[in-house]
Amino acid sequence: MNLKNSVLGHVLLIGGLMLIGVNLRPAITGIAPLVDRMIGDGVAVGAIGMQTTLPLVLFGLASVFVGVVGNRIGFARALALGLVVLASGCFLRSWGLADGGSSLTLLGGPLLVGLGIAFGNVLLPGVVKSRYPNHLGVMTSLYSTAMNVGGALGIALAVPLADSLSGGWRASLGFWGMAALSPLLFWIPQIVRKPASRVAGNPLEPLARMAKDSRAWQVTVLMGLQSLLFYSSVAWLPVMLQERGMSESASYAWPTVMQLCGCVASLTLPTWAGRLRSQRMLASGCGIVTAASICGILWFPLGGVGGATIGLGVGLNAGFGMALLLIAMRSKNASAAGYLSAMAQTFGYLIAAPFPWFVGWLSEASGSWHVAYGFLILPAVGVAVAGSLAGRPGWVR
Repeated sequence: MNLKNSVLGHVLLIGGLMLIGVNLRPAITGIAPLVDRMIGDGVAVGAIGMQTTLPLVLFGLASVFVGVVGNRIGFARALALGLVVLASGCFLRSWGLADGGSSLTLLGGPLLVGLGIAFGNVLLPGVVKSRYPNHLGVMTSLYSTAMNVGGALGIALAVPLADSLSGGWRASLGFWGMAALSPLLFWIPQIVRKPASRVAGNPLEPLARMAKDSRAWQVTVLMGLQSLLFYSSVAWLPVMLQERGMSESASYAWPTVMQLCGCVASLTLPTWAGRLRSQRMLASGCGIVTAASICGILWFPLGGVGGATIGLGVGLNAGFGMALLLIAMRSKNASAAGYLSAMAQTFGYLIAAPFPWFVGWLSEASGSWHVAYGFLILPAVGVAVAGSLAGRPGWVR
């Protein structure tokens, strides 16, 4: 039976894409709720910090090479490789932290996690462009929403898993390694399928040509600022909410609610935007909503801060979906989408990587979380400007 164009084939392909998306965030977001337990068991704060910082750096450093690997062995097979790498990183990280392991295990775990996630970050837009070129909006909405759902699950399930599994927080971290292997059951037809033939030559040459295109840089800056906002705002949101007067339990509950509500925006907005000739108004609107929501978190009366937090989730998640959509829509074919995705995420995540640390440093240097969190209004305005430019019709060269 030829699964390629059958109903079952589409079910397996779409199911696999969504399961891959779900697994690209929990390994990162599932750490913060367990920090107190990890410190209580003697894990150094610096070692815990590396578990989120190093993957973010790897998102950028590895993205360019992931695109090359995808073009060599096929996007679908490279995605399967990424899942195995991600699972290995989750297991190694859990073991290394639990035993106070060597530098190799403490560093190797988060590095493998970051490398595995980079495969999914870079290659999913290319797979969607290749398999569903006439349904980019809908498919981008589905897998970007799956990524946001995965982020919310990582936060929401971290403590319940630690309480219910015999290994405590160690088992909670290792659980996401098992989860990362589950999409392979859906992905078998894509692995055995012969990959599309690609032109031989210097694999970095298309990236060098793309780096000369202004539209490619507009998409890249949009991705970078959007990532900066997401990781910096989510990392310090519970602290900021407690600063505003929320209880500790409420300050961790609201980010989960924020992520879940943001899924509605990431599910609907890219679908709508994919039907339009220009996406500039919607892309810039995400930055405006994010900036306004940060202002609300900082200065609304306490009763309105929860609503502003939901607004932040809408702006961040819709903006992330729009950035992924524009990678696909500004590319003429799947190969171009893979290279643009590699460029946008290489430079984008390298732009974003220092800023979760910077916001924390700024709070100490200024003595005010209002100053530190308020700094994020600037990149939110930048998202509005970059979205207006990247959202115009046309293709990268």
